[in-house]
Amino acid sequence: MIGPAMDLGERVNVLRDEVLDIVAGGSEDAPAVAIFDAIVRALASATDTAGGLDLTLHDAVARRLAWGDTEETLLSDAELVFARLARACQRALRDPDDEMLVLETAAEVVGSAARIIALAAVGRGGRDRAAALREELAQRRLKEALAEQARTLKRLEEGRSF
Repeated sequence: MIGPAMDLGERVNVLRDEVLDIVAGGSEDAPAVAIFDAIVRALASATDTAGGLDLTLHDAVARRLAWGDTEETLLSDAELVFARLARACQRALRDPDDEMLVLETAAEVVGSAARIIALAAVGRGGRDRAAALREELAQRRLKEALAEQARTLKRLEEGRSF
């Protein structure tokens, strides 16, 4: 199944359906596809020393958050992919160095995904706090306007009573 002529990224990609638990004719919308694909991309570009930010992973995380997935769900998916990949690699890869490289790369990708998720959560928290402060200010202005109207009405009523 996994030949020695294949590079490590291709050999791990063969494990895709097993790791993602996708039935025949799988789905690109399955949870954690982006994380698994980022691991394969990182393994395929192992010769690239500039690791850097995986924009595809970043976009996938942002898209899932925008569609309503929680940070906890995304982290759970990342954890699940890592655990399944570790089991699949232990079974499928014969060379311990290859297995270690895959696990190290997977840990880096999952860590990167966690950082992206954490930054998104912090950003959302800041936006939520700003929205709450705007709402509080609007409520305060409304109360002040209602109090001013009440004072004006009282003054007008007192003026008519003479």
